[in-house]
Amino acid sequence: MNLPADLWPAERVRTWATALDALAAAGAAAVAATAERGLLAETADALTGRFADWVIVDVSRSGVASRSVASSRPDPELAAAVTELPVQGCPLISSAMEQRTPLVQASVADPAELGILPGGRRVADVFDAGSYAVSPIMADENAIGAITIVRGSSQRHVTFLELNVLAQIADLTARAIERLNGPASGSRAHRQYLQGAP
Repeated sequence: MNLPADLWPAERVRTWATALDALAAAGAAAVAATAERGLLAETADALTGRFADWVIVDVSRSGVASRSVASSRPDPELAAAVTELPVQGCPLISSAMEQRTPLVQASVADPAELGILPGGRRVADVFDAGSYAVSPIMADENAIGAITIVRGSSQRHVTFLELNVLAQIADLTARAIERLNGPASGSRAHRQYLQGAP
């Protein structure tokens, strides 16, 4: 993938290095995982830092939904509140899963795209989101979850190169889930997601 022409060579190298570091960290988390919930948490933690300010990892298999949220600037109360949001309440994540394709937003188009917390606060606002990307986690041609990365408004925007890396990380996560749980009944999980199962 090409990077914007206005990035200087040093910035391109830094972008590549950051993306490859994130891929390596997520790969290590996938290999080391011994349980699905641990995989989600370790993947979210592995991607925070230079690659993302906030990371949301969602998986919904056999009607059971799990979400892990991590931040480079720990805010346990906010992370817990976002963890409680259903995927269906997060339009950008739902869209990526329904379309079964990675999506990137170089700027915040709709502050409600990442969901609305109880009390009316928008996740994009409380994350101080400047850009974000989502890649579905695929099993048997169906989306069983998604990985969402969010960068703050003072950070450089997520690039298509990084979206491509995020898609590779989602593939690693899918393979790790299959290893942990055996072959997925992906079509069943997808049907339940579309019907609004938790």
